[in-house]
Amino acid sequence: MTTADTFKNIEELQQRCEQYEGISLKLNWDMLRQPSSAGDTEWLVTYEDELLVGFLGLYGFGSDMEVCGMVRPGYRRRGIFTSLWNRAQTIIKRNKVSTLLLNAPAASSSGTAFLQTLPLQFNHAEYQMKWDGNSMVSSDVSSATGTVVLRPAREEEAHILVELDCGGFDMKTEDAAEQYELHKQESMQENIMIEMDGRPVGKMRVWTEDNESWIYGFTVDKKLRGLGIGRSALLQTIERERKNYNGVNLEVALDNPNALKLYESCGFVIQNKQDYYRYLG
Repeated sequence: MTTADTFKNIEELQQRCEQYEGISLKLNWDMLRQPSSAGDTEWLVTYEDELLVGFLGLYGFGSDMEVCGMVRPGYRRRGIFTSLWNRAQTIIKRNKVSTLLLNAPAASSSGTAFLQTLPLQFNHAEYQMKWDGNSMVSSDVSSATGTVVLRPAREEEAHILVELDCGGFDMKTEDAAEQYELHKQESMQENIMIEMDGRPVGKMRVWTEDNESWIYGFTVDKKLRGLGIGRSALLQTIERERKNYNGVNLEVALDNPNALKLYESCGFVIQNKQDYYRYLG
């Protein structure tokens, strides 16, 4: 079986699990489809009679790692995910992970039940949001003009993107640089520089597949926040993706009320909630 075949099976399993529980699983497909490498993204699967019944993904973010997985309805409570979790320990130890986060949709009863069996501490939660075109008139979307300009980031600006990630997401320089190199390999993703008056003041990444675009790593220089830069950049991105007939999605931490307020004011509505727990074992 080829990797492409396996991915098709994972997609089918994801759809089956999401429909069964009415949830949205965060499988980080932008990372999943990249070639596996140490410290990057790896995945484990379980088949029974040629049917994919279990999946576990391990996603490296510098020295941190996130874990998300699923088991086919009808095959649960048979130790399938526990077996995947035990197999994953070798990968986790090999990568010398400093912070291990387990992710599950807040509405997933099966995910919550498994997490309760592990030594965990609640870390944070995120809302997944989608732009609702009916919530804003077209003139609002087209009003993003002025001195804020969006353009593709240039190769020689890698250090600027890294610095913005460090300041915006409290990352270590080496972790931010590693993430930049990783994302550079993703063909469906682009790094965008946000300029004001001709100088870089922010950045974002946009990943698109199947007419759905996701905004990641969106940040503005801390010293320049409150000037409307973020709102202008967001509206320009919405306008561009709308012209390409793409939906627009993003994520925001619940403990970031300013960002949540900005996104809601630009027409984004909450679709799902993802919970993250820190592993203490």
